[in-house]
Amino acid sequence: MSVPRPAPSLASPDRGKAHGLTPRIARVLSVAVWGAAAAGFLLMADFATMDALTLAALALASFMPAIFVSFGLLVAAAVGALSREAHHLQGAVDELRRAVLQREAEAAALSPLAQSRLEELRSAQEETDTRLTMFFSQRSRASAAPKDATVIHDPQTTFPLEEDATLNDAPLPPADLIRALNFPENEGDSKGFDSLQLALMTPPVAPLIRTAQDVLTRLAQEGIYMDDLRPDRARPEFWRAFAQGKRGAMIAPLGGIRDRSCLAITSARMRADPEFRANAHLFLREFDRVFSAFAQDADDSQITALADTRSARAFMLVGRVSGVFSR
Repeated sequence: MSVPRPAPSLASPDRGKAHGLTPRIARVLSVAVWGAAAAGFLLMADFATMDALTLAALALASFMPAIFVSFGLLVAAAVGALSREAHHLQGAVDELRRAVLQREAEAAALSPLAQSRLEELRSAQEETDTRLTMFFSQRSRASAAPKDATVIHDPQTTFPLEEDATLNDAPLPPADLIRALNFPENEGDSKGFDSLQLALMTPPVAPLIRTAQDVLTRLAQEGIYMDDLRPDRARPEFWRAFAQGKRGAMIAPLGGIRDRSCLAITSARMRADPEFRANAHLFLREFDRVFSAFAQDADDSQITALADTRSARAFMLVGRVSGVFSR
């Protein structure tokens, strides 16, 4: 593989160093001009014989040129400063262009086979991340054995609702709802999987679980994991106010996600991905609906436990990006 040639310099060969009058030189010249004007005035003035009007006219004639020269020097110094700044900016732009051309040359030097292999690796990595984070949003441990990955089932078929499955019309117990919204901790969390299965068979709760699953998965694809977030804990009365329909400053503590990078990444994903934006808004509505019903009979400890689930953290993150807590 041939070594790419260095990108040609984009700077003009005759640009050279920026010239111009510096403020220091302008001040020195101004002082010299004023000194010369003062000396000329003292030499021409005869304080013994001249009256005040004559002395004033002589002073005006002596110092007026100094005023104009000083003003011109200040303007020249300002123009010189702007010229030097423009020179530095142009140099920075040239460096950026050279870096872009260099990277393009290096990328073009890769063989088509190498590029196709890189694309295959990226696709495989994205698919693996999606499968591992579909039902629980936590980082894979580096010490996990390779054989563990073989027991990860297809997320689309892990919890199917069979055609003859009986839907649960009874309200979902608070403990099961909290575990379902937190999603299973790991593959051995049997209680978490049972609660999740029960929630998926409960019509009022199932849409929230599905939308939460989608939001958590897409956030994990961006490297945002709910277990890594440490939001400010809001007191239960703020959650109750939200359940009662209060908005704006009265529920501002619910937007306790302070991680600027996560907020910026989520905001960028919502702007760039219309499908994710629609799912996120649907998730916010479903969470509002389910939590409003849950808060009517829940005590403070149950509200606190639900607020600490992965789905609630995703709600705080997406809600803050969407402006739910500032309207």
